[in-house]
Amino acid sequence: MGDAALDLDGMAGFIIAPSFDAVRDVFDDACSRLTGANLVTEVRLVINPDRHDTERHFAACATSGKRIEIAPEAADLPLETLTAILAHELGHASDFLNPGRWEFFGRDKPAKWVPDGVSPERRKAAQRRWLNRDDDEIEFWADAIAYAITGKKIGYCGPCLLQCFDGIERPRGLR
Repeated sequence: MGDAALDLDGMAGFIIAPSFDAVRDVFDDACSRLTGANLVTEVRLVINPDRHDTERHFAACATSGKRIEIAPEAADLPLETLTAILAHELGHASDFLNPGRWEFFGRDKPAKWVPDGVSPERRKAAQRRWLNRDDDEIEFWADAIAYAITGKKIGYCGPCLLQCFDGIERPRGLR
């Protein structure tokens, strides 16, 4: 055998990347229908071992919306959990790439795209609301955007309250 070592992070990427691509394709198709634009085509996936810094933390989206980092340990999650996490993070990406373009109507409802041509007052109100969100609301919006795009409500399941497509509403203060 040689001196080659197994690159476990790289192998995790081979498992995670196809799921990321599939969920991003769903976002691309739906965003194009809903908004007339492909909002997440430029989002990159980065495998980052430092992302798994707590028992329930597997992924994060940069506030630029252009990069989603995911821990290699996510490759060990059930496919539905991984898919729900990726949908949530792509919800963040769409939100961050399009400030104030999504309206939030409640934690049990899908977000709605603010179309071009709305009144300046409605546009300003959407922008103000977007700018004044707290940390919990940012998370709730990511779930509502994922719901609007996938048609599946994001919930939280299991002892660590990971994203899933059923389960309870995200509790306030969940980090």
